[in-house]
Amino acid sequence: MAVRRAGLALAILTAFLALFACSREDPRVQGLVNLEPDPPSSDRIRELEALVDQHGETVSRKIEAGLKQADALRLLAQEYIRHELYGPALDALEEAIRMQPQNHVLHYLAGACAGFIGKAQARPDRREEYLARAERSYRTSLELSPDYIDGRYALAVLYAFELDRPLEAIVQLRRILERSSGHVPSLFVLARAHVVLGNLDEAVVAYDRIIAARVDEETRRAAERNRRLLLGGSP
Repeated sequence: MAVRRAGLALAILTAFLALFACSREDPRVQGLVNLEPDPPSSDRIRELEALVDQHGETVSRKIEAGLKQADALRLLAQEYIRHELYGPALDALEEAIRMQPQNHVLHYLAGACAGFIGKAQARPDRREEYLARAERSYRTSLELSPDYIDGRYALAVLYAFELDRPLEAIVQLRRILERSSGHVPSLFVLARAHVVLGNLDEAVVAYDRIIAARVDEETRRAAERNRRLLLGGSP
């Protein structure tokens, strides 16, 4: 704190000296010169230091309170999500995002809520509105954190299952698998996207990768069953 006060006091003194070095006839500085006709005294510097301390503490308290409020809103939203209350969760997340617009997790969660709300809409225009909102939120999350797998996977699922855009889903899934080749959920969605496009061989390759991975028995059996179906076998 002492170092900060000394630095600020020096900056203030330097500013005043620079001011007096300017021409007193310059109309841009004349009014300022008249406000403080002499360089700051030691008493004035101490007064300014006290103001810095006072307002610095106030700002610090407000910042801390803001961070706590944003975190509380996120936790509240996650609790709403746990109880499938997606509307209130989205409201809480939007408020948190206004406070922390660079938080990629908040945008991801907002996308998830918008997606769930969109799927429940009876009116096509409302459904499209919320799904577009989900896409924007996921993309914002990835702009802020390109390596965020949860956000990229959620975007791929949205493309594959809700927006009927399998090619775009595949682009996102490949990005995930480049970083995490054993991401089994992505492999399942990738197989599904290839089936929609008629790329059955590619879908079989995706299931082969799941079977070869270290997965639980139920997951392995699901992949084997889907693979058999694609090859014309029985379930």
